[in-house]
Amino acid sequence: MGNIINIKNINVSYGKNHVLKDVNIDIQEKDFFTFLGPSGCGKTTLLRLIAGFEQSQSGELLIAGKEVSKLNPWERDVGLVFQNYALWPHMTVFKNISFGLEEKKVPKNEINDRVDEVLELVGMQELKHRYPYQLSGGQQQRVALARTIVVRPKVLLLDEPLSNLDAKLRNQMRVELLELHNKLQITTIFVTHDQEEANSISDNIAIFNDGIIQQVGAPIDLYNHPKNLFVANFLGTINVLNGEIQNGYFKSTKNFKLQNMESENKSNCSLLIRPQNITFIRRSETDQLFEGKIESKEFLGNIIRYQVLSNDHLITVDNIHEGKEKIFSRNENVEFFINPEMSQVIQ
Repeated sequence: MGNIINIKNINVSYGKNHVLKDVNIDIQEKDFFTFLGPSGCGKTTLLRLIAGFEQSQSGELLIAGKEVSKLNPWERDVGLVFQNYALWPHMTVFKNISFGLEEKKVPKNEINDRVDEVLELVGMQELKHRYPYQLSGGQQQRVALARTIVVRPKVLLLDEPLSNLDAKLRNQMRVELLELHNKLQITTIFVTHDQEEANSISDNIAIFNDGIIQQVGAPIDLYNHPKNLFVANFLGTINVLNGEIQNGYFKSTKNFKLQNMESENKSNCSLLIRPQNITFIRRSETDQLFEGKIESKEFLGNIIRYQVLSNDHLITVDNIHEGKEKIFSRNENVEFFINPEMSQVIQ
């Protein structure tokens, strides 16, 4: 499969506010690709640029090999699902979905067939005569999706479509989104600020900060091998210790030492350790022992997250919650072990 979208050296500014800074991304056909980052980082601006609702000051935007920067939104063969769904309140579900086809002068019989097809796809056949105010948030979301895919765009654009739903329904809808993507095999670009949401459904992710692409890749690669501290911190909880590496030893600025580091000598570097790669259970006699005191703990269901004070560092440790597993108390002294093979050094 080749690239269906090529974004080259895109810059967008509003007055002195430089929103997108020399952005370059290639998106493969049939990919579920996510723009991820904090509020105001430029991800929605780029999505709207692809849709045709924003203009760049420089750069190129190609869809299926065609430069589309000067084309109107309806000429680009993309479909955008808005964050607030933007359903017509005076139209039934059926009419909301059929509206785009009617505007394109599609024959009535074909409209009926295509609307029925997408209604079945999103599980809304029995509700096609209802109005938006008679639907739940999840049902409105399905109608917005159906209205967009019924015109059969080359690219489906989703602007934080789950942000208005409660947590349980949001989890359900992201599963349904992924199933829909797999059935349609349509290139999908998804915008979110929720890293768990992005990790669970994306083939690839572009992480934005301050209008700049920080890193692009598969979720597991970004999580395991972050390029910088922003990516490391944005994709889940992580321990960051600043210091240096000399002769296989990492020494933090507060004299926290970790041996058996397979890294060349480095000064002014950061050691990154995920909480699940620290354990209170010794795996072998060669494990390096650290001492600390429990400062606090959080019960998160499948894990218990501890904050352990050791050598003036507050270390986060995730311990799998099992029925017979010991639960430590605040101020309790503990011993813990760090797997140096599961840590990463960046400068």
